[in-house]
Amino acid sequence: MSDQIDWVALAVFVFFFALVTVMGFFAARWKAGPVGAHLDEWGLGGRQFGTWITWFLVGGDFYTAYTVIAVPALVYAVGAYGFFALPYTVIVYPFVFAVMPLLWKVAHANGHVTAADVVHGTYNSRGLELAVAITGMIATMPYIALQLIGMGVVIKAIGLTGELPLVAAFVILAVYTYSSGLRAPALIAFVKDIMIYIVVLVAVVVVPEKLGGYGAVFAAANDAFAAKGAATGLILKPSQMLPYATLALGSALAAFMYPHT
Repeated sequence: MSDQIDWVALAVFVFFFALVTVMGFFAARWKAGPVGAHLDEWGLGGRQFGTWITWFLVGGDFYTAYTVIAVPALVYAVGAYGFFALPYTVIVYPFVFAVMPLLWKVAHANGHVTAADVVHGTYNSRGLELAVAITGMIATMPYIALQLIGMGVVIKAIGLTGELPLVAAFVILAVYTYSSGLRAPALIAFVKDIMIYIVVLVAVVVVPEKLGGYGAVFAAANDAFAAKGAATGLILKPSQMLPYATLALGSALAAFMYPHT
């Protein structure tokens, strides 16, 4: 196995994994309020996060392995169909600005922590509250599974084999999240967002430059999709347009079923 390990990549991975692990456990004391046992402290960081921390937190939680591994993999496999994530994101943000300030005002005024709390407070229905809570939990399960698959892909790309590295990473993440609550992902988000920006800059500037420019990239992609067959391509087929549009709209609305979102 040692002959197949990318030692440079492994060293970078270990360094950042150790860094975020230390930060995750340290987060339990970061901005800690006087009521450590209260759900607000664990689930909302004591409601002490301002605009900048929240901005980094949302970026770190919303843009995940789904964004940097799953969507690019879909585009690589099927072409234009995978770009549903672009209109999906365009649809998400007007919805956010229209709905979320109202949701925040209600939650802030009444001390609600979760979307289910807001529903119960508004409609006084335990059944509807339970439905919203269960929907969020069920929606999150495949999302967590996707993150684990993404972690597994990265670990295997480094050259490590077996499930033990993935299990160890997940257990450590779960333990410091349990001990620190929302403060852990909020603090780690600063590192994660910086790494995401580096990836984006490399993807849109360095990679095309190394490959001869965007024209050469799309020409090569078009030839590759043409060789695969009629189901893939750089441009949507007429039969793909309605599924593409409904996938984008459904994904935008479904984003708010996830409790972390």
